[in-house]
Formats: sequence, C-alpha cells, structure tokens
Amino acid sequence: MKLNKTQKKYLELTIITGITFIAFFFWDSLIIYPIKLFVVLLHEISHGLAAIISGGRVVSLNINLQLGGECLIENGNKFLIASAGYLGSLLWGSFLFISGYNYKISLWSTTIISVILLLFMANFITGSTGIVLSIIFIIVLFISPRYLPKFMNSYILKSLGLISAFYAFIDIKEDVVTLTERQSDAMIIAQITNTHPIIWGLLWLLISSVIIFFLFKYAFDKGYKS
Repeated sequence: MKLNKTQKKYLELTIITGITFIAFFFWDSLIIYPIKLFVVLLHEISHGLAAIISGGRVVSLNINLQLGGECLIENGNKFLIASAGYLGSLLWGSFLFISGYNYKISLWSTTIISVILLLFMANFITGSTGIVLSIIFIIVLFISPRYLPKFMNSYILKSLGLISAFYAFIDIKEDVVTLTERQSDAMIIAQITNTHPIIWGLLWLLISSVIIFFLFKYAFDKGYKS
C-alpha cells in the first residue's frame, strides 16, 4: 500500500517515538550501554575541542566503564570549555539524527566524527576503555553509510543521534537535581559566573528540551522514506 505524504509523516513520527520508548525501556541494558559510553566520549571530546578552539590544549582524555569521563585541559576559555560538554552532546546527537535523513550528509557526518575520534584516540585518549570504544565507533561510522542498506544506515544514525540528545538531557538533570554534590559542568559554569548551578542547569534543560522538540518536528516534517 502506497502511503500519502501525511501518512508518511505520522509513520516516521511513530518510528522515532518507538525508538525513544525502546531506548528508555532498555536504558540500563547492554543494548544502550555502548551508546551511553559513546555519548560520554563525545561529551569529553567536546570539552577538548572547545579548549583547542579557545587557545588551550588537551593534556589527556579518559572515560571509564562507570560512564564517567575526564578531559584534562590547560588554558583556554573556561566558560566555553565548561559549556561545550552539554552543548556538544546535543549538537553531535542532532548532527547524527539529521544526517539520517540525507545519505550524502550522512557520509560527511560519519567521516567527520570518525576523523575526530581517530585524532583524539591517537593524541589524547588514555585507558583501554576510551581506545577500544573509539575503534569500535570509528568502524561502525565508516561501515554504516558505505556498506549497509540505506534504510538501515538511516535508522542507525537516527537512533544514535536521538539517544545522544536524550542522554544529554538526563545528564544535565542528574548534574543539577539528582547528584548535586558532585563536581559537574553546571557547577563549574556557576563558579565562573558567580551564580547558582541550578540556574545553568535549568537553562541547559530548557535548551536540550527545545532541541529534542525540534528533532521530533524535523522527523515529522521529513516523513518516512524506505
């Protein structure tokens, strides 16, 4: 049965919503766990990129199996570097999600992220977890648009992107609400600006909510393509 434009839009929205529910249902399972590690890695890499862009340098980057990460940095703009973690997770996720709707863009997005992963792995990442994870996702991102069927590549990127965006949302919530005693990006930004962490946490929650809303709207506007 051939679907009309409106039906395709609702079908795509249903599929994306289904991916979201599956992700939350299996949030603490081994299925989602590698993606969470991947998001943590992108989060720390975003700190590193912000440091390099603002005139600083990355000393080392490490992530662990408990979904913790640390990017040691010298110099650079502290506000930009601290903000880059949350913003980076959201932007990388959005970049992957949107590229799932355009094959040519997906070639560029996967290549860019793969190259960044390779450069950080070769120069800054320490510890076996970060190195092994980088190798795995470099391979996945290289293979997906080039050797997998287009519809499969599309939903791999959409799933990675959507889960990345939602993980950023949950990470912000935990930093501000659930685990306020730990040193978080929101606390660092608050110290730099002499404000309360909850202000920045709520701001980033609002930003992440808006971005996730527009990702769903983008999915609806584009519709399903087999």
